[in-house]
Amino acid sequence: MKKRAPRKSRLPHGADNATQLTVDPAKKMEKIRVGFIGAGQISELHARGYLNNPTGELVAVADTDPAVADQRSTQYGAGRWFTDYREMLEGDHVDAVEILLPHHLHLPVTLDALSAGKHVSLQKPMALNMDEARQLSRAAASSNRLFRVFENFRSYEPYRVARDMIEQGDIGETLSIRVKVVSGRGVGGWVQPESAIKWRRNVDTGGGPPAIIDHGYHITSIVPFFMGPVERVHAMGDITHAGSDRYMGVPSMVTWKHEGAEKYGSWETVNAPEMMIRTAYYPGDEVVEITGTRGIVWVTRCSANLLDEAPVILYRDGKTTRLRDMKTDWGESFVAGAHDFTAAIVNGTQPDLSAADASHALAFSLAAMKSMLDHTEVRLDEL
Repeated sequence: MKKRAPRKSRLPHGADNATQLTVDPAKKMEKIRVGFIGAGQISELHARGYLNNPTGELVAVADTDPAVADQRSTQYGAGRWFTDYREMLEGDHVDAVEILLPHHLHLPVTLDALSAGKHVSLQKPMALNMDEARQLSRAAASSNRLFRVFENFRSYEPYRVARDMIEQGDIGETLSIRVKVVSGRGVGGWVQPESAIKWRRNVDTGGGPPAIIDHGYHITSIVPFFMGPVERVHAMGDITHAGSDRYMGVPSMVTWKHEGAEKYGSWETVNAPEMMIRTAYYPGDEVVEITGTRGIVWVTRCSANLLDEAPVILYRDGKTTRLRDMKTDWGESFVAGAHDFTAAIVNGTQPDLSAADASHALAFSLAAMKSMLDHTEVRLDEL
């Protein structure tokens, strides 16, 4: 195995608005002031990214529930709180915002934030549909502010280690990718509020079955991260029970072809209610396998700790190497993502996901949904 070189800061594929960013020299001397719009359960992880952030600090929290806004502001040491995010955007309270809201609010709030001259980190998925994604892309491109969609799997260190190995040729030329997602009986971890479950299962607010458009966006983001853009998709799964506890997109099987080569992938999602899953967060986990002409790399965990194995395993030349020296707590990916965001503002670079990359991940999810409903193959460029 080649010695892994330090990861360099570089623009991801499709960083379409990176060259338009304006860097304020004064900001190189002080921390970027960040405000949260939305203070639900996931904000607890985002807040970790500002405890010891060398380039950013959390200074304000906005939530429509005043008790929540007040409590989170105190808990996170933010100092200020608002019940109307537009008041936060007015004036000079913040330089940037993290938008942590239900999916149907992503478009209007992001447009407001960019219009107010704030840098934006938008929680995944990018939008409800491709029309909204195009509106966001145009608004980001016409601003001189940084816009990124935050999908924390791309900040998860074992995934970054695996991609570095792939880019260095450790498994040769990539041939295929398999992703297995399994949920079960969580041991430890979070209890998701019923209100959060309800809006995710509603088509108007969640955009589609959670396993495909909510959690699924993690998968449609990391597949191109490892293997490049996707061309066409075929999927099977019953997603016709909108609003009910069956509207999850589980079980399902999604297969696809990558652009420009005979390279294929598959993604299986299954619920095993009697399976014990050790977790500090959600009761589910992901296993990824990428095969190349010379070897295979596995990432054995992400959201939880399903397998008692090294986080990254490499098979090459008849030998198996287990890599353990890395951060494996899923929460650390939020810390890394926050640091990426504020450092990019200071340095005038583009972190994951650019508008183009985020739109591609959304199209991948939507193509899987359309394929399930229409029982046919769907090309992403048709969307």
